[in-house]
Amino acid sequence: MKYKNYKSAIHNFTHSFISIDYMKSGRLAVNVLIDLYNLGLETKTTFDFVNKTIQPGKTESKESKQLLNDYLDWLPEHFSNHNCDLTKLEKLETTIWTDFDSAFSPTRMNDTIEFTVNSVTIWKAEEREEQTIEISQTELIKKNFLKVRIPEMK
Repeated sequence: MKYKNYKSAIHNFTHSFISIDYMKSGRLAVNVLIDLYNLGLETKTTFDFVNKTIQPGKTESKESKQLLNDYLDWLPEHFSNHNCDLTKLEKLETTIWTDFDSAFSPTRMNDTIEFTVNSVTIWKAEEREEQTIEISQTELIKKNFLKVRIPEMK
């Protein structure tokens, strides 16, 4: 196990988690933000992968719990592939947010919106200082998905 591998493993984990990608789960973190937007709430949520919680409470649903559990199920394999000891991980919290009000339609893509998903992951491994990884990713979705969510697999 090499401590330097944790940063890479957690970066890749976070990138997968915030992306519109069904490789690790049929659920999408972006849909949690869409749900908050449709409730008129701040589009920001935190997934704690050590304590297995989702905040704020309004974001906790069957779908968001499945998303959390799917990524928790993948974590041992992912850490093993990066030569990291999962038992040494003391903290792993990912906060994601976006501003759908600043989303826009790219030129000649009137049925599409572009927005940026931001994330901060705070993590700590045994006997080390807490670390932070920040990732921002631009996404394109059909405009109507902002009302009906991006289709998910069950």
